[in-house]
Amino acid sequence: MPLGFVLLLVLGVSSCLADTCDDLFVLINQERVQEGRKPLVRNTRLDQLATEWAQVMASKQSQSHRTLTKSLLNSNGWKNLSENIYGPVNDGSAKSIFHAWMSSSGHRENLLRESSTLGGVGIAQTKSGATCAVFNGAQPAPPQPVAATSNPSPDNEVAFPGVGIPDFVPKAMRDPAAALPSNSDGRKLNHLGRTNL
Repeated sequence: MPLGFVLLLVLGVSSCLADTCDDLFVLINQERVQEGRKPLVRNTRLDQLATEWAQVMASKQSQSHRTLTKSLLNSNGWKNLSENIYGPVNDGSAKSIFHAWMSSSGHRENLLRESSTLGGVGIAQTKSGATCAVFNGAQPAPPQPVAATSNPSPDNEVAFPGVGIPDFVPKAMRDPAAALPSNSDGRKLNHLGRTNL
């Protein structure tokens, strides 16, 4: 088999999988709108996460959920994350995947979860051509408040341009040299008690 044909075959499969992902995402959002929910915003990180896990399932030729850890949520700025899995099954059309998820109350709940505003899908195939699919929905975490510092730095100090030293400030504070003691001949002593030459 010529290398060019194999390359076209591989590119054709990945293009087909991408089209199926797009179709699946459209079906999910159509259902959300029909159910009175806002459509999900497609998120490239969630697509990547879903595709990676679909590839893991396809390589193992088995179905299993990813361990959803707090560090996974925190590192991506998500408050919560849901996951639907599918396969490996020979019918990998977007409609078949979608209908399988909508037929299960838990999977349906994940697709329609009101708090989820972001979504991503991924599809991979086993060596034998069976399809594995993953949906991830997420809710972004609220922005964290910035802690106030007790010791202001020059970057966060407030400047009052044009305001001079008030008259009520003692002369010693306005002119530190005025506060230095003098020796017997009238020369000012420095902070070490020595005269400045």
